[in-house]
Amino acid sequence: MLNNHSQNTLQKTILGQPAWDVPEITPRISALEGSLPEVSAFWIMCDPVDELACLQETVAAFTDHQLFTWSTRILAEEQPPPSEDFRVYLRRFGRRAGLAKFSMLPFVESTYLRHPRFEAEDHGDIEPLPRRNSGYALGIGAADCPSERWTGAAQLLEGHFSLAFDFENTVEMESVRRKLVALYVSTAIEMDLMPLIALNRHPAGGHVLFCRSSSYSTAAEALAEHSPVREGDSATQELTTFLDSGGGLAYL
Repeated sequence: MLNNHSQNTLQKTILGQPAWDVPEITPRISALEGSLPEVSAFWIMCDPVDELACLQETVAAFTDHQLFTWSTRILAEEQPPPSEDFRVYLRRFGRRAGLAKFSMLPFVESTYLRHPRFEAEDHGDIEPLPRRNSGYALGIGAADCPSERWTGAAQLLEGHFSLAFDFENTVEMESVRRKLVALYVSTAIEMDLMPLIALNRHPAGGHVLFCRSSSYSTAAEALAEHSPVREGDSATQELTTFLDSGGGLAYL
């Protein structure tokens, strides 16, 4: 699955998908449910042990962009905010909607963070993506992208997190959560952001970068600075083989 291209010993494969809604591919993505018109994607695959380095390289490809994260955690009691961090532009704290799981932790805190310019030493802020932490999201935006756009998209995942932790799980609830993931992606795209979702590590590690279809060529050029982007029938066939092997998006 991985190619022989090496950048600082990192080997990876990038499969370009100019249109997300492809009949032989999209219905098989079980972690996301719903149509995503005008959305493109890049499947960036690597050895699981290289996932953080691979993600750093993806972020580094967009040097003139900002990086946004959202994270949430459940707590036993209200805690004072940590030391002031200029990157944190919004923090929300309140009681959970329900206590179906971890009832001893009745509070929830969400943090929205903005990196005007991502530096290598900031890698700790993107580590939760390859770790597949629940309650975490990562997106890339243009240098002039207002923070409230990321808030508008990522806050949908607050509801997703609540459904996963505050209520009993059902087949119907799983479907709602998958639809919320699709809504988050489409909203982020509408806000001119590029959200990233980790792969499920079967059979490869890595992540998917989503973008607006009209920005596909620009994003492909940026990514190609580090590794070639495969496209066309061969890329579709390789992606189909990946899905046949159990590959797909990780569940948020």
